[in-house]
Amino acid sequence: MRNKIIGLCCLLSLALPGYAAPDAEYGKLSKTYTLYPDGSQEFRCSMELTLFTHTAMNRTYGESFIVYNPRYQELKIHASYTKQKDGTIIQTPENALVEVLPRQAANAPAYTHLKEMVVVHTGLELGATIYLDYSVVSKAGYLPALDVSEIIEQSSPVREYTLTLVSPENKPLSFNLVNSTAKAIVSTANGMKQAVWKLRNVPAAPKAPQVTVDAGGLRQLTASSYASIADALSRIKEQLNLSDNAEVEALSETLTNGKDTDAEKIGAILDYVINRLGNSRLTLQEAGYRIRPAGEVIRTAYGTVAEKVNLLAALLNVAGIKAEVAASFYHNNDLNSCGLSAIDELFVIATCGGKNWFLTPLQPSLCQTGWLAGYRQVRSVSGQGEEIAIAAPPAYLNYAYEITIGQGKSESRATATVADAFLPYTGAYVARLTAGGKEAEETKGEGHSLFTYTLSGEAKEKDGYILFRLPDSPIGFSHTPYDSYNTVRKEPLLLSRKADERYRYTIHIPDDFELCTPEGERVVNQSAGSVAFSVRQREGVVEVSRTLTLHRQLIAPSEYAGFRRLAAEWADPNALSLLFKRKNK
Repeated sequence: MRNKIIGLCCLLSLALPGYAAPDAEYGKLSKTYTLYPDGSQEFRCSMELTLFTHTAMNRTYGESFIVYNPRYQELKIHASYTKQKDGTIIQTPENALVEVLPRQAANAPAYTHLKEMVVVHTGLELGATIYLDYSVVSKAGYLPALDVSEIIEQSSPVREYTLTLVSPENKPLSFNLVNSTAKAIVSTANGMKQAVWKLRNVPAAPKAPQVTVDAGGLRQLTASSYASIADALSRIKEQLNLSDNAEVEALSETLTNGKDTDAEKIGAILDYVINRLGNSRLTLQEAGYRIRPAGEVIRTAYGTVAEKVNLLAALLNVAGIKAEVAASFYHNNDLNSCGLSAIDELFVIATCGGKNWFLTPLQPSLCQTGWLAGYRQVRSVSGQGEEIAIAAPPAYLNYAYEITIGQGKSESRATATVADAFLPYTGAYVARLTAGGKEAEETKGEGHSLFTYTLSGEAKEKDGYILFRLPDSPIGFSHTPYDSYNTVRKEPLLLSRKADERYRYTIHIPDDFELCTPEGERVVNQSAGSVAFSVRQREGVVEVSRTLTLHRQLIAPSEYAGFRRLAAEWADPNALSLLFKRKNK
């Protein structure tokens, strides 16, 4: 028996490293961004990628994709071949270079001239190495500046990673490697300056969810030849125009006709931009940092995010509502090194009722920057690139339920105080916030809304017992995925929001039933926050209280286990369930 155990341990010791090994590895990866004196640019990428698993060979790395604009850019493939394990070279054949329309340009006629070169790698086998070396050369004037935003970590580890910036000596060039202490080697020769980073043994990007630059989990190179961030944003500002005044004014008048308040006007305009215009998934960078005029977006009934932001601001201003376009950047970015490619979000700040509304054409509620205000730097695009201070909005939920159980069903009367941060700026949000509750009424308060509504449900008896699930807010923290995340995490986690939730339940039960769930209180305190539960019974009535408080959004690895426990405790179905039994059972 002892020999069998030793043998099993030996097998496990051999097997476990296999599970930790990567699917593939970049032996070398090189990216060079060059700005030439005449204003033309070249991006060159060279890679050597060795495949270790069938997943890497058949799914992850079977193809490479290169998007470019043939009107202003030329794609040059310098080398493309596969070296098999025995050293045999398989050159990529012509018919393995397939030119297609980028999927993000689908249903966007103004961008159907864009091309995506699909390089189908041939001769693949386990142990084979893919070699690909290509350049995208941009004509002078197409790209306004050297503008780089590059995540360092790749999908597989990199043994040798070289990043190079080349620019004329007489041009400004700022750069920064975020979340890293690595320094560039800077040199000057023949009127050109060069900055080079040589990184070794770069680990693969973590597989855990929500690993981001702003949380400190990824490194990012930002570089710009703009004179300043204000200069960069001015390239967008000059395209934010109302040159098609007649179309914009006519549409704004139509949308706001019959709307008496600014809030109603904002709702109507936002609903149009979100729901009645198609979405092009092209990024600002893929569109060549160009924004089509608002009138053209109206006529074609679709737009990129930047184009819809432009139109949204134009429609609001024509309607007499002050609105400006703003751009946000990660809080740990050095804005001196940032250009337009480093923008995290373009959005609209509209002034209504003496308050700022943070609008995005992607959803009817608060924009992402509004939720992550403490982790974003915001600059005005409509103005002169000046800084805009945004405070994180209060985000509290306070629900009180009066519940009656009897005759196989339950009836609940709910009163919910919901902070404005959760309330969409437009649309029928009452049903969403009340989980389909009936007789819903809303009363507007300072910074929140008060909802009252009724809920009906089942409370069936089985073998003398009733298992009853307590209702909770459909937008509450228990409906986030954090409780399903791994119990161990090495990277910081930036939450979408803090939490301040309180629930009070007063439950009236039949005279011949009693509470079977144990009474008492339970409090779980962690550095990130706390969870508290209490259950009490008095004659014919059960009182339950649940409270969740999260103090911070950025969870360090050292406190992640505690946060994960809070999330699991809060989302535990048992914490939302009560068991009743007949008194004679």
